[in-house]
Amino acid sequence: MISIDGISSYAFGGTYRPLNANTALVVGKSITQIMAYDYQYDKNGNIIIGSDGVPKRGEMKPMGSVLPSYYGGFSNNFHYKNFNLSFLIDYKFGNKILSATENFSYTLGLNKATLNGRETGIVAKGVYENGETNTTNVAAYNYYPALATNISALSVLNGSFIKLRQVVLGYTFSSKALNKTPFRNVSIDLISRNLLTILKYTKNIDPESQFSPSLAYAGIEGASLPATRTFGINLNLKFK
Repeated sequence: MISIDGISSYAFGGTYRPLNANTALVVGKSITQIMAYDYQYDKNGNIIIGSDGVPKRGEMKPMGSVLPSYYGGFSNNFHYKNFNLSFLIDYKFGNKILSATENFSYTLGLNKATLNGRETGIVAKGVYENGETNTTNVAAYNYYPALATNISALSVLNGSFIKLRQVVLGYTFSSKALNKTPFRNVSIDLISRNLLTILKYTKNIDPESQFSPSLAYAGIEGASLPATRTFGINLNLKFK
């Protein structure tokens, strides 16, 4: 993206329910970046821990575009006698997701990552602002909600996926079988859609889940339901 006024560094887009991150148009970056808070680091690259034992919030910065770098799909169709089988596989790579579900899974203790320290508490790896190693032990039920609030980068996920989008198994009746019927052609298809996710990097959500169809909220997931897997039958009749 380029600047048209010579001043603006970025323009805000949409936000998500935890309200600690958003999307934006950022000069010099590909369109619609996720802006989120990273950890705060010292000059040696150590995470800085606050007096409460929780990593401190660093700067808000671009975490990647919600639009894929690569996308597409391929299909094929096989025939054997009166049977036909077709499938469609599609994919997206290189896009990011801002996930409210990921944030809530930390704050509510539902994320697998929050199992660590439930019995003993958490001593976060890092240093205090004075450079001393952190020794503050924080109960898990206090640590993880505070961590997810401070560090919204935890809610930025890799949205790449490969999906088996559609499979159709069909059968066409022979003309001989239809001789004594009023039909010239009869075919029946069994159709399934959203059948299988072959690859994804989002452990807790469907990478296609979105908060809103609005472009302002592209790439934002808001604890929404995944795409529905559907099955159907298509009967095609042609009369003589």
